[in-house]
Amino acid sequence: MQSINTTKEGIEVRPGQVWQDLDKRMSGRKKIVLEVIDGKACMDGSPSTKVSISRMHKSSTGWVLIKNVA
Repeated sequence: MQSINTTKEGIEVRPGQVWQDLDKRMSGRKKIVLEVIDGKACMDGSPSTKVSISRMHKSSTGWVLIKNVA
């Protein structure tokens, strides 16, 4: 069974990872995951962003992992 903190592609979302928003309206913004709570990734920035991990996959309005952590 897949964890609620794992994407459809099998990537475990963890603090320190850098993700890029693929929505063309967001101009390729990149966000750093600060914490992961109950299937949601809390990200840096102003305003701070909270994204459901179920949305974090490659699609026109999804997210793609840019930099992983060790």
